[in-house]
Amino acid sequence: MHFVEPFSTADQAWQALVEQQGMSDGEVIDLWQHQLQTAEELRLRGADEELIIAGLLHDLGDGRVQECDHATWAAHSVRPLLGERIAWVIGAHAEAKRYMCTVDTDYWGTLSAVSQKTLLRQGGLMAPEEVAEFQQSPWFSDALFLRQCDDAGKKADHRVADPQLYHDMLDRVVQQRRNNSAATA
Repeated sequence: MHFVEPFSTADQAWQALVEQQGMSDGEVIDLWQHQLQTAEELRLRGADEELIIAGLLHDLGDGRVQECDHATWAAHSVRPLLGERIAWVIGAHAEAKRYMCTVDTDYWGTLSAVSQKTLLRQGGLMAPEEVAEFQQSPWFSDALFLRQCDDAGKKADHRVADPQLYHDMLDRVVQQRRNNSAATA
């Protein structure tokens, strides 16, 4: 897998998202709208801004690297800028799909055909030890929440009305992280 230099500004991360307009992974909408819809689902369901931003940027690796590496690529790209929680949740969103398919046999049927197909390239069902390890993360429930909104963020007949809302939120999250880093230095 080829990593790019991690993002150092909110504008770099936003530009990477904007570049996904018109890029498709086979779903009914492009990656730009999918990630905006995922962020919107998280916001409407009461997620905090960090988790919303994880939803906004979770598929940045799609169309840039192989499917099995896209979550890791995106997590690597945002980690220095946005911190460990956001990066871990982004990196775990495909693992969350594997987990949910393993522990809930009905979940498979709720996935889009594209998501079912990519599950196999992402490792398929989890082994019992993988399930146990995944459940140990302090952000386990965040990854499942993102996954649910990821699945819901694929509506062909819906466009997010105000993408700028999420650009502003990304700026706030980056600034808050910088302020927190400066306060602890």
